[in-house]
Amino acid sequence: MTFRYQQYDASIRQIYLLATIIHIFSLVILLSYSIYGHELTTPLTTLPMQRKHLSRVSTLGFTGGTAQRRISTTAFFVGSTSLRSPSKPSYQGSFSIMSEKEGSASAKLTIESSSKDIVNSAPTKLRYVDAGANLLDSMYQGTYHDKTRHEPDLDIVLQRAYESGVHSIISLAGTPEESEQLLDLCENGVKYDIDGKHIVDDSATAVKMFGTVGVHPTRCAEVFATKSEGGPVWTLKSEEDRNEIMQQLTTLAKRGKQSGNVIAIGEFGLDYARLHFCPKEIQHVGFRAQLEVALVTDLPLYLHNRESGEDLMEILSEYTDRFARCQKYPDGDNAENRRIRGIVHSFDESLEIAKKFLSLGLYIGINGCSLKTQQNLDVVKDIPLESLILETDCPWCDIRPTHAGFSYIQTIFPCKKEKQYNKDLGKMGFCVKNRTEPCHVAQVAEVVAGLKGLKVKEVVDICCGKNVCELFGKLEKRSK
Repeated sequence: MTFRYQQYDASIRQIYLLATIIHIFSLVILLSYSIYGHELTTPLTTLPMQRKHLSRVSTLGFTGGTAQRRISTTAFFVGSTSLRSPSKPSYQGSFSIMSEKEGSASAKLTIESSSKDIVNSAPTKLRYVDAGANLLDSMYQGTYHDKTRHEPDLDIVLQRAYESGVHSIISLAGTPEESEQLLDLCENGVKYDIDGKHIVDDSATAVKMFGTVGVHPTRCAEVFATKSEGGPVWTLKSEEDRNEIMQQLTTLAKRGKQSGNVIAIGEFGLDYARLHFCPKEIQHVGFRAQLEVALVTDLPLYLHNRESGEDLMEILSEYTDRFARCQKYPDGDNAENRRIRGIVHSFDESLEIAKKFLSLGLYIGINGCSLKTQQNLDVVKDIPLESLILETDCPWCDIRPTHAGFSYIQTIFPCKKEKQYNKDLGKMGFCVKNRTEPCHVAQVAEVVAGLKGLKVKEVVDICCGKNVCELFGKLEKRSK
């Protein structure tokens, strides 16, 4: 009797396994066609997919409970778009129904829906400004941790930004040399050396690029000091040498300001989280020196603050009266109430520190690093929208699934790991995993909107429109 039951159990398991295989195979066949009975032939484009579309796919495409749970947890889009026509709006996408470890099966699908179910299309309706990017970073030249993974793709990154609704990008410099390079990028666009020929890529010029001039606090030692070979101690350069460096920055800032390409002094400030790069004393010297450049050039401050809020606030307070006398806001109804024209970039400190910066008239810049924890979200929620400016700090500060702000994201960009990525995939719409781009500013806007219970458009209009214009002006190039 026991032997019979064991045989019976084995047979049931075999039947169940066979039924499962047939069920999955049927789903693959079914999804090879439109749920309305014809194949999907429209090619996928490079626009991002909204997260709500994923649940829409699982709801309409699957009826089996097990399969539906699987698609909602392990499915991933490899290319997607929301296309529209007056009579038949639709979502289209290609996805996997099984995890990579279990093996994968791909299918193409068209899902018809009423227009009210289509998530607002940010790339065509909203006008973003990424007010803090690092376009000179080696990742956009295909190099990660000193290893070359792919060919330079900054042109594709900029094109994707434009297609996603980003019309202007403010990129940051960290040394006098980078300031020169950045001004050249803003003036002349993306350049590549191909077969010994210097080529300017005009494909991404639709996005307007603006830059800063300055020395990052962690780079102050290499700019303003010297160190004996192998020695642990930095020694400040002579006052004459430091003044020469400041004159170089001042000249460059004035030139860039005249052409409309340089819109701030920075990124400069204090960073106590990475003192192994530069000690506090040298950071303070560099910070004060650059404040003088800002006074001479009458440009806004683009401030870096990492675990140094109290000291940064104290030094800025010493300059309040001098900035109030010389700086004028280009636009904005409440400009007369502001005392120092500037932004505290990539803010991730307490609400108490934020309020102190706001009391000086500074704006608060937020990106993925500002949205990691619930405490971060609480701080951003309590900062008035009229004092926030959106940025990415790309290629850093991505918003990851483990971050508190991720649940508010609506727009998902398909990604490949850096080892798998190439420029052709970039043209198809893929980003590099964990490498942020200016297009990801849309995600920052979505998190802020979710936190404050507002529409994304309201956030973009204020934080990327009014606030940016009030601080930096209208971001217009001037004729040479």
